Amino acid sequence: MKIPALNESELAPFLNREELIRLTAEQIIKDFEWFNEEIKFSGNSEKAYEELFSQIEPFIKKLISANYQKLLIVLYRIDVSEKRIAEAVNKSENISAEITRLIIFR
Repeated sequence: MKIPALNESELAPFLNREELIRLTAEQIIKDFEWFNEEIKFSGNSEKAYEELFSQIEPFIKKLISANYQKLLIVLYRIDVSEKRIAEAVNKSENISAEITRLIIFR
């Protein structure tokens, strides 16, 4: 049995749940520790997206320009699908912001 994928609109009702936000932040912190990149989360669920985004996006931007192979490894490790990455690259002028968004919503 194949489990259907959720899209972001289906996740919307859960985005303000503090437990889900905390768990998401913990997973992102753990994922980026793997690459010696420190991500911090204050615990403020109202500012979580902005807080995480502002730390992840510069790292992604740096990888896009300096080490694309490592970027692919990071995305593979974090489990962002190649299809979603390709869609992001094709539809957005700000690729680093779009990839960061995908990481957080993943």
